[in-house]
Amino acid sequence: MSDPSDSSAAFELRQKYKHFRILVIGRANAGKTTILKRVCNTTEDPRLYDEGKSLRGVHDVNRPFVFDSNPKFIFHDSPGFEAGGEEELNAVQRFIADRAKAYDVNEQLHAIWFCFGPDKSRPLLPLERKFFDEQRLGNAPVIAIFTKFDDLMIAVWAESRDLVTARQTAQDMLLLRFGTPLKQSRFPPNAFVCLEDMHHDDSTHQDRVKNLIEKTTDSLDNLALKILLISVQQNNLELCIQYAVRFELNKNLLSQSPVGLLKAFYFNFVQQAKSPGLAKWFGHIYTVSYVFYSELRKLMNKE
Repeated sequence: MSDPSDSSAAFELRQKYKHFRILVIGRANAGKTTILKRVCNTTEDPRLYDEGKSLRGVHDVNRPFVFDSNPKFIFHDSPGFEAGGEEELNAVQRFIADRAKAYDVNEQLHAIWFCFGPDKSRPLLPLERKFFDEQRLGNAPVIAIFTKFDDLMIAVWAESRDLVTARQTAQDMLLLRFGTPLKQSRFPPNAFVCLEDMHHDDSTHQDRVKNLIEKTTDSLDNLALKILLISVQQNNLELCIQYAVRFELNKNLLSQSPVGLLKAFYFNFVQQAKSPGLAKWFGHIYTVSYVFYSELRKLMNKE
């Protein structure tokens, strides 16, 4: 549980942020676009931020893009560091440094998602190792995302013909080729996420999105940014509840009866509109509640 005063101060700071900004790094066909579409819960293609143009054919880390389904997420894309791609690595490092120096909070970088599309023959590239061995400016956490794990498992299964064995072999392969070298780097990722079945509409892809958002949130060292990310994501109400309980409800409240807890929730969520407690974690739901509560008070004052 956090100090309520710390939470209130964090909310005041969070109000200054309009977007959550993420740099996405990964080689071609690593599944980056599919992941971002799932995060924003859309099937539509992204557009360049403040330009309204399609992202197709644009390969510039300095040109942000959004999805209309959730424009509070701003993304920047780097195509990864192929052999001989020292120029791209330098461009990414400059971008991170520039964003770290930004005075305006809405120009700052909040997180980095580094996507690896592992297969049986894909090693960790030298420039990828270099990225994690060189110090980066700023506090943006790096989340290592292993995409298309199901493809790797299928490739391994073709040899063993045993699903359980194939999954374990694929996990061991990831650990050997990526996990261990990354953990041994000078500036390792803050967290690791393994994704599979992200391209199937009937899969449990939103459970994997929840895990990604949760790992990213826990890696942030700023409570205001934690509130920002959880309130910006609109796919998972359970995450909003989880973090609201963790940071807002004190131990005395948790010892109450279910009815007492519901009353406390109502007081925090609805009646504290001017100084929101639980509601700050619920993003657009809080905004609707705040407007409704404000209009209701206006009507009551007129009578």
